[in-house]
Amino acid sequence: MSHNADDESKNKMIDILKRMQDEDNIDIDDLVEYDDVDSDDGNEIGLEERIKGLNLDDADAVWNALTEDERNEFEALLNQGDVGSILPQWEPWWMYHRETKLVEEVTDGGTDDEALKKCPVLKSVPKFESLTSVKPSPAIKNNITNVLASYVFIARYFNGDVEPVEGTICFLNICDNLDSNTNFEEPAIAVESVVQKCLQSELIQTDEASLEVMKKDLFLVIRGPSEENSKYYCKAALSHLHQILSKAKSQEKVSKPSSVTVKTDFSRKFPEHEKKHLPSLDVSKVKKSIKKVEYYLSYIESFNMDFE
Repeated sequence: MSHNADDESKNKMIDILKRMQDEDNIDIDDLVEYDDVDSDDGNEIGLEERIKGLNLDDADAVWNALTEDERNEFEALLNQGDVGSILPQWEPWWMYHRETKLVEEVTDGGTDDEALKKCPVLKSVPKFESLTSVKPSPAIKNNITNVLASYVFIARYFNGDVEPVEGTICFLNICDNLDSNTNFEEPAIAVESVVQKCLQSELIQTDEASLEVMKKDLFLVIRGPSEENSKYYCKAALSHLHQILSKAKSQEKVSKPSSVTVKTDFSRKFPEHEKKHLPSLDVSKVKKSIKKVEYYLSYIESFNMDFE
């Protein structure tokens, strides 16, 4: 799907309707009151039947399949910011943790294999020793902490489905280490920097409760899935961030603004009011960030994130 300025509204509708269609995920009758079971028109076709077979990535096709009442209710949800009440909250992959037992049961393999399958694929990077012979600065762990705190916040902010360009813009907006090459002397300062950037951001709307969740998520990522696998979540988070940044760089290179924008029914109903306020993506900064994330991945391969 092309990333037009009204993609956010489109994607919200698509996500809602995909959830509604997925019988294994959510029961449509438990979520919305789009279909009036007491309708006087016994021939009225239900929503689930109307969207069956449609390309749910085609916002206009889906929009045209909705009744006037359904459109009005959907628009009201967007205006009231109540879409989250329909879309289920994403369960982060870093929530799993296996405590070390003094004696492992014979039947219990003591492995994290199943949980790790849910994690982002790890990016292969050169060994740190092959990149430099200079002893790494003690601040590097704090800088990585700043990056990881920014990542876990953005991952939850986008409910686990980070749109590359917008996600990268928001990420750099709160991550001082990658955005402005800031070095941090203490891990607490690195985390507090993200907190303050989120509260001051004009791109992000959040609250203290969400920022407390971010701190807990950061702890879980640094702790890892188990004692013997403590580095895995850090590597998975940075690998996913690398993937997001790389996709954003690629999309920005191929995207060309059109001089003529054809307004569809959906586009006219939901005008360009969300993304037009986003600053342009600095591709050169993204490239530098990608290299730095690779450097951090190499560091974690050779060292650890333990704070003494």
